[in-house]
Amino acid sequence: MKARPALEPAPTAIVSNGLFEYGRFGGFFGRANMLDAARVFNYPLPRFVKNWRLKEWQAFQLGNERWFVFTALYDVKLFSLAYVQIYDRREKRRYGFERIIPGSAFTFPEELNDSRVAYRGSGTFLEYTANAERGEMKIELGRNNFDRARRFSACFRFSSDPKFSAPQSVCLPLGMNRSIYSTKLLMPVEGELSIGGETHLFEADSAMGVFDDHKGYYPWRLRYDWVSGFGLDAKGRRIGFNLTDNQVRDQARYNENCLWINNRIWPLPPVKVTRPQGPVGEWIIQDMEGMVDLIFVPEVPNDITLKLGIFQSDYHGPFGSFRGLIKNGEGEKINADLLYGAGEQQYLRA
Repeated sequence: MKARPALEPAPTAIVSNGLFEYGRFGGFFGRANMLDAARVFNYPLPRFVKNWRLKEWQAFQLGNERWFVFTALYDVKLFSLAYVQIYDRREKRRYGFERIIPGSAFTFPEELNDSRVAYRGSGTFLEYTANAERGEMKIELGRNNFDRARRFSACFRFSSDPKFSAPQSVCLPLGMNRSIYSTKLLMPVEGELSIGGETHLFEADSAMGVFDDHKGYYPWRLRYDWVSGFGLDAKGRRIGFNLTDNQVRDQARYNENCLWINNRIWPLPPVKVTRPQGPVGEWIIQDMEGMVDLIFVPEVPNDITLKLGIFQSDYHGPFGSFRGLIKNGEGEKINADLLYGAGEQQYLRA
């Protein structure tokens, strides 16, 4: 097992003098000022063109022993997506909504202080607020345009205080002065979920979630594999991981793979995802350094297919459980059998 360098403090801005500050860092960026990059795609493009090519989203996964919740606000400029999926692992029931909106529907902030991104539609809503300085994030969501058994509402509160969490922020090269930015962190969660006429409490000692703030100058054809899971281990510690194989250059040096244990974070090496039986079968996730050896077992299919002329989205994002091991930077083997999460196989032409 090769020792990986510790995360350096995040810079105050992603772009400085027109160039990206590539690297993987601890903490939050001051500004994710992607539009300040010069000569994106090797051309001095006007700001509105750069904005049109910038794909952006914020997403939360969260849950406890019974519930798994996945939400996202996603903007590829040609269309936007508001997405909520709630899965009752005990009763094997699923609730949620997805709304595809023509054009660019959301304005994502450069800073995660006093930020707000929201969707409100006919009988459905999803809202994110964040204040990194105060260590607070919140989700509010609901659906009230169905019968009582299918209605739901929820409010979840996350603590990003350093006593409980450790953010990883990355700026990763795609070539031609293009980059992916992402901040991710595992946090304790508390809140209430009202569904089917019943209210379920989420308590911080047993519930947790992962936040993802993401922007990228992706190529015309976007492809990536991603898996993420979290849960309590046998020692009662919050465990979470993020593993991605995407179009980033030099992934041995630049990737966003990491392992969280409570408020500590360890960088992980590049991984590859193989699916001998396709996205409905088991996914094998491994690295070349003996730190990641996982199998993701899909339980709930979660597919979105969209075709608009030459534009296309082919997305497989099942929920499921894990088997196998991950090692932290000190050589401790973390058993993934108690973790739950999601995987994504994404192809987007836009």
